[in-house]
Amino acid sequence: MPGDKECSHVKNGVMRREDEPEEFEIADSYFQELRTWLGFRDSHEAWIPEAGSRLAQDDGLIKPHQASHNIANAVVSAIDHLHALDSIMLGAGASHTLAPFSLVRAAIECAAQAAWISAPEEQATRIVRSLSLSLKVAKDRETAYSELARRHPNLQGTLPDFDSDKAQLQAILDASGAAGKLILPSSTHILTQVRDLVPRTSALSVWQLCSGFAHGRRWAADAVLKPAQSTSLPHDVIAKENRPTMRLLVWALTPAMDLIRYSLERHSELSRA
Repeated sequence: MPGDKECSHVKNGVMRREDEPEEFEIADSYFQELRTWLGFRDSHEAWIPEAGSRLAQDDGLIKPHQASHNIANAVVSAIDHLHALDSIMLGAGASHTLAPFSLVRAAIECAAQAAWISAPEEQATRIVRSLSLSLKVAKDRETAYSELARRHPNLQGTLPDFDSDKAQLQAILDASGAAGKLILPSSTHILTQVRDLVPRTSALSVWQLCSGFAHGRRWAADAVLKPAQSTSLPHDVIAKENRPTMRLLVWALTPAMDLIRYSLERHSELSRA
């Protein structure tokens, strides 16, 4: 385990195509494919399944907490995060060493939610999972608004009531006839259940690593960044200069792309009558 006196110096710079030609080719193909998904992100049609489709039937049983809305919202969020990364890399002429992984992390997390809901063939499982995600949203919303109200006691409006939301969601589940129990699914729980849907890389492991970068955890950099140089400084400080590589970015992008692609395909299948 590295000591506290070891520090990492982040050196943002240009990743050169001639140094990593294969990785750049893969990244190019990923971002080209991503741009074809912007129509889904920008269209209201993505939110409206065909009448008589399996997804429309799911929606009819659990409205106003439609499964189609939970799936579309998650996919749109995933696409938007990766498009931000695409735009940054195109416009900046350089790559940040750490920050891109926060965007990839968010994309993996969002796409995993869509895959988790849409993957099951059994309607009851899709319904339970979608309502469980809605329950998690309600809990997170109450937590956020409670803190806001604590800081601003004169805040206008009615605060969310999680117990009321939970009772409503449970009543919808009971009325749907779907057997199952509502849970508060964590991101780890969801990714554990969907990781085998996209087996090229471990979506869970990549998400955990990206979370390490997002939270400023040094273990993440130590695990995958090869220092360009290491310098001994006074007071027993060892400075490591870390630079970005396309290879690492492609490795992180792969499960994000795979989960979005899978979710789009499942959404299309479930939305057709």
